[in-house]
Amino acid sequence: MSSMCRMFAGLALTTLLGCGDNTTVAVCFGDAVFCHLSFTPRAIPGPDQTVAAGDIVTLDGSNSEPSGGIQSYSWTQTGGPSVALADANKARASFVAPSVASDASLSFRLTVVNQTNQADTDTTLVTVQPAANAAVSTALALFEGPLQPDALPGTVDCPSATADLPPDLAAAQRGLWLAARSIAIAKGVDSNDPSAFFDASRVLAARASVPSGTARKIESLGFMLLGSLAQERDPALRAAVAARLEGGTMLDDPAALLAGRSEVIDASGVAVTATDPAVANARSIARLLAVRHGCVDAAQALTLTSAGLRVIADAAAQNE
Repeated sequence: MSSMCRMFAGLALTTLLGCGDNTTVAVCFGDAVFCHLSFTPRAIPGPDQTVAAGDIVTLDGSNSEPSGGIQSYSWTQTGGPSVALADANKARASFVAPSVASDASLSFRLTVVNQTNQADTDTTLVTVQPAANAAVSTALALFEGPLQPDALPGTVDCPSATADLPPDLAAAQRGLWLAARSIAIAKGVDSNDPSAFFDASRVLAARASVPSGTARKIESLGFMLLGSLAQERDPALRAAVAARLEGGTMLDDPAALLAGRSEVIDASGVAVTATDPAVANARSIARLLAVRHGCVDAAQALTLTSAGLRVIADAAAQNE
């Protein structure tokens, strides 16, 4: 007989003692020698998630408590576009995020049952974004992190992808970044307070070296769009940008770059090449979605910044 049972042997009635650690002790009664711990289960379905249409999504309830004391798991969808759940009776279930026209919220309930048939439930939410929306969100996050132009502070999670770029690539990347962020703010794609962006742009207008050739034309496009954005919001920045643009030249067809009819490439140097808008858009979305969950490096900086401009310009056009 266990010490707990010996302590309570002889009691006429069953007594339940709370132990303060999510357990109860069923103590002995009469001359019985039966005793056990009963762990009240706790369903932990994992944090809410934001995913893109077409992603394979995992619902993870493996941290439900008590560890090793759960005899069954059951996942049930309770809201949103219907999906086919795989392994719905296991700790980890999965599904393919459905195609959606706009952001959609899917809810899932996890029910766990312990060894003594006690149950608990909790719910997790999965927000599914159209691929284009997810690409825009990724671009905006990268633009405030590793794709910040050199001389600006980046994210603490990933190192800068622009710090070691050669001058021409750095100038082109800077121009694409300025263009994308200016359009995002002007057209409501990025609804955050633009003050930090204006402060960062002031640094670029004052410190950026003056490139030449195609790189300078791309950089000038970015500063031109920035100046237009700052015209009424920040006259001092507008003046600094005007000074920065003196003597500069523009792309022959800047609208083509914004519309996706051309794109910036890094082959043997910075160049602008013609492309099909639908192809450019699909390629840009794919490139951005591929780096959602990791850091980027200098080899990707120009390509990803160009992709970010493409998806943001497209989203801006949809907002008009």
